[in-house]
Amino acid sequence: MAKFSYKARDDRGTLITGVMEGDNARHIYTQLERMGVFPISAKEEKMGASLSANIDLAMFNKVKYDDLIFFTRQLQTVVRAGIPLISGLKALEEQTTNTRLKDAIKGVYQDIDRGHRFSDSLAKHKNVFPEIYISMIMAGEASGSLEEVFGRLSGVLEFQMKTKEMLKSAMRYPVFVISTLVGAFIVLIKFVVPKFAGVFKTAKIALPLPTKILLMISDMAEKYTLPLIMFFVAIAVAYFFYKRSEQGTFTIDRLKLKVPIIGPIILKICMNRFAFMLENLVRSGLPIVQTLEIVSKTVGNEFVADKIRQITSKIEKGKGISKPMREAQIFPPLVLHLVSTGEETGGLEEMLREISIHYDREITYSLTRLTAWIEPIMTAGLSIMVLFMALAIFMPWWNIMGAMKGGG
Repeated sequence: MAKFSYKARDDRGTLITGVMEGDNARHIYTQLERMGVFPISAKEEKMGASLSANIDLAMFNKVKYDDLIFFTRQLQTVVRAGIPLISGLKALEEQTTNTRLKDAIKGVYQDIDRGHRFSDSLAKHKNVFPEIYISMIMAGEASGSLEEVFGRLSGVLEFQMKTKEMLKSAMRYPVFVISTLVGAFIVLIKFVVPKFAGVFKTAKIALPLPTKILLMISDMAEKYTLPLIMFFVAIAVAYFFYKRSEQGTFTIDRLKLKVPIIGPIILKICMNRFAFMLENLVRSGLPIVQTLEIVSKTVGNEFVADKIRQITSKIEKGKGISKPMREAQIFPPLVLHLVSTGEETGGLEEMLREISIHYDREITYSLTRLTAWIEPIMTAGLSIMVLFMALAIFMPWWNIMGAMKGGG
């Protein structure tokens, strides 16, 4: 199918322009007539013209959580006020500044106008609307509770944004310090040490161990600069492609859970997401099997996601949810106990909410404690590096000065 830019007039004589996909111009005319407008012209857009027209690099203009949350809350207001969905979406399109979201909204209300369901229209823009978004809208349409679903969706998106920001804020300081240390070390090895190397090597004194190590590193960096760069680039590229593979993602995510201090925090975040998403999807009326399939894609760890998919397959065979969770051997005792209690008493949603609240507090505490641990570790690492560099550079000078005095 090709894209056509069209012109048409409605029953009031207002000129309408836009872009529509079709096999040919006649197909576009037929679609416009079904929409109740009079077609004037339809011209196929050339690929080159399309690229030049969209030179704003829309592929990099990602839809942020803030944009999607604001859009969802506005949709809830539209539904609550009884405004027709198409009219509401058109108004939201005009208010939206993100070009990718703007284009998606336009495509959605055009599809709805052609007779498609809201959820089916959203599914055509999976690069903008995540699967959980589409599935919850689908459940809301089936149950007639779109307004409530929009409220829940806003909470889900805010939760995802919050956990992501918490992780970013916890790792920002160590990443900055490590990057600064590596940069400073490279500058010293490449530009500072070579100026002293000649003096140290010609001096008729026994060089201290720190100086020998520093000179060896400097020599390697000088002789093998290009091979070293190629080696690290190759490692980075290999890691990038391995991480993108299914097996690579699974292996790396499993190893993350075994990292001291960091691993338990990642597991807590996964449990928090599992409980929060499962609660909201169950309350939205989705079947438990479909719910777990969606939840597996939102926990943020492929190893944990695989365990959840195993639970799904066991539920399909007639088992409850608590027993397969216990067999998965990944869920902490607290989660297993509360889910089992909720399943027995018929209050699974309430128990899942308790789990989510508990881990919300635990994650905040753990990240705060991690930040408190990182600062002294980084400070100690920086101190050791500075001490090593100082000893490696200044100790030979002290020895040289001593030799000169002794010789004098």
